[in-house]
Amino acid sequence: MRELLYEAAKHYRRGKSLAERGDTRGAGVAFEEALRELQAVRPQRMRDVLLAQVYLSRHQLDPDAEEAAADLRLGYAYARTTAEPNVRAIAERLWAEAVASGRHRAPARAATAARRDRKPRDGGEGQGQREGRGRSGRGKRRGGKGAGGERR
Repeated sequence: MRELLYEAAKHYRRGKSLAERGDTRGAGVAFEEALRELQAVRPQRMRDVLLAQVYLSRHQLDPDAEEAAADLRLGYAYARTTAEPNVRAIAERLWAEAVASGRHRAPARAATAARRDRKPRDGGEGQGQREGRGRSGRGKRRGGKGAGGERR
């Protein structure tokens, strides 16, 4: 695992170096290699810090690219969960720039609350609470014994 993190960090540094020199294609390839390595590592703080850095760097390569919005959202999300102050500050700055430029919308708390509180479209029961189902969406729970009489 540690080797994968080191390899990912190496690809990330190479991508940053190539981006500084103006080689956006090479930087994009290096960032893709870093992401490939990081996806193989189980979740942990260092992995999340690197994922945030890679996604934010990919966003910076071409902020107007089609996948730039997704890169910014993912990088921002990983940066917020890591509590790494430097990465979080970069993510906050990039997010604010994107919102100010109109490329991305700021999350609206009121709109999210309204979606959560609205009634189901069918006018009846909520999703997962149809006949025979409880809140979990699973069927009704049977008694303590199965068909053969043994306890489950």
